[in-house]
Amino acid sequence: MSAKPPKLFWLWLGGLAWTSIGTSILSFGLVWTAVGRSAFLGGIVLTMVIIPRVVLLLLGGSIADRVGAWRVMVLSDSVLALVMAGVAVFAAAGHSPSWLLITAALVMGIADAFYLPAAGSVPKFMVPDEALQRAMGGRQIVGQLSAFVGPVAGGFLVSLAGLAISFTAGAVGFLGMLFVLMLLRRHLATAPNAGCRPRMGEHLAAGLRAIWQRPPLVAVVGLTTAFAAFIVPLTPLLVPLLGRTEGWTASQTGLLGGAYGVPLAIVAGWVMLLGGSVQPGLTAAKGIILAGLGVVLTSLLPHPGAAAVGLALAGLGTGIFSTHIGPVFVSATPHEYTARVQSVLITAQSVPLLLANPAIGLLAAELGARPVIVLWGLGSLAAGAVALTLPVFRNMRRHEPVSP
Repeated sequence: MSAKPPKLFWLWLGGLAWTSIGTSILSFGLVWTAVGRSAFLGGIVLTMVIIPRVVLLLLGGSIADRVGAWRVMVLSDSVLALVMAGVAVFAAAGHSPSWLLITAALVMGIADAFYLPAAGSVPKFMVPDEALQRAMGGRQIVGQLSAFVGPVAGGFLVSLAGLAISFTAGAVGFLGMLFVLMLLRRHLATAPNAGCRPRMGEHLAAGLRAIWQRPPLVAVVGLTTAFAAFIVPLTPLLVPLLGRTEGWTASQTGLLGGAYGVPLAIVAGWVMLLGGSVQPGLTAAKGIILAGLGVVLTSLLPHPGAAAVGLALAGLGTGIFSTHIGPVFVSATPHEYTARVQSVLITAQSVPLLLANPAIGLLAAELGARPVIVLWGLGSLAAGAVALTLPVFRNMRRHEPVSP
C-alpha cells in the first residue's frame, strides 16, 4: 500500500468538492438556458469561458509560481462569489438576456485562467511523490462526484426555480472554498521560489522548456489535447444539444450527465485504493478509445435511459484515461515549474474547445445533434489508436522520475 496523503490535503479536497458541485450546477443552468435559445448561443457561451483561458493561462501559471497558489486562489474565489451572487439577483428579477449569459461565462473564464494552474499545483506541494497516485485518485473522485451531482441537481433546480438558483449555487460553492483556503493560509501562502524572480517573459519561457525537454510531458499534453477536443464537450454541450433536439426534460438530460460521472468515480476510487496499471500510457490510450466507443453508442440510442448506457461507457473510458495520465504528468513535473506546467496542460485542454464548441453548435444546427456526436466519437477513437502506436506511451511506467 502506498503512502497516504496528509490530512490537510483531504481538507483542501473537501473544499474542492464543495465548490466543484456548485460550479457544475451553475454550468448546467447556464448552458441549458443558452441552448434553449439556440445551439449557436450554447457554443458561444462555452467559448466565452475558453477564450480567456487560452489567452491568460500561461500568465496565470507564472503568477501562481511567483506569488503563491493561495493568494491566486483566494482572489479568484472572491471575485467569482461576488459576480455570481450579483448575476443571481439580476436573474431572480426576471432578467437573463443573452449578453448576461455571455458576460457570466467570460468572467468565469478569466478567473479560471488564474485559479486552475494554482489549484493544479496543490497536490505537488502538499503530497509526497509516493502518495501522489492516491491523492490524484481522490481528486478524480471529487471531480466525478461533481460531474454526477452537478447535472442531476442542476436539472432539478433549474426545472424547479429557474436560472437564478444555478448562479446562487455557484456563489455558495466559491464562498465555501474561500473558507477552506483561509484555514490553509499558513500552508499555501508563500511562493515556492520567492527568492528567484526573473522577468515574466523568462519565467514563462522556462516553464515551456521544462515540458519540451521531457518527452513524457510532451506526449501527455498531445493526447490530452485530443481528449479535450473529442470527449470534454460531451456532457457540457453535446448531451444538452441532444436533449433539446429530442425533447427531453432538463431533469432527464441532467441524469445523463450523472450516468457519465458514476463509472468515472468508481474507476478513480479503484485506483485510489488499489493503484493503477504499471503501463499508464497504454492504459490511457485504451481509455480514450473506450470513451470514443461510448460517445458513438450514445448517438445511436434513441431514449434517454438507453443513451445512459453510452454515457456510462464514455465515463468508464474517461476514468481510465484521466487516472493514469494525471499521476504521470504530475510526478514528471519539476517542483519549481509546477503551476506553469499545469497551465500548459490546461491550455491544451482549452484551445481545442475554442474551436470545437462553436463548430459543434454550427454543425448541430445544420446536421442535427446525433451525426455530430458520431463524428466526435470517431475522432476520439482515432486519437487513441494513434497513441497506441507511439513508443513514448508504451514506455511509460507508473512513476516517471523528475529530471534534474
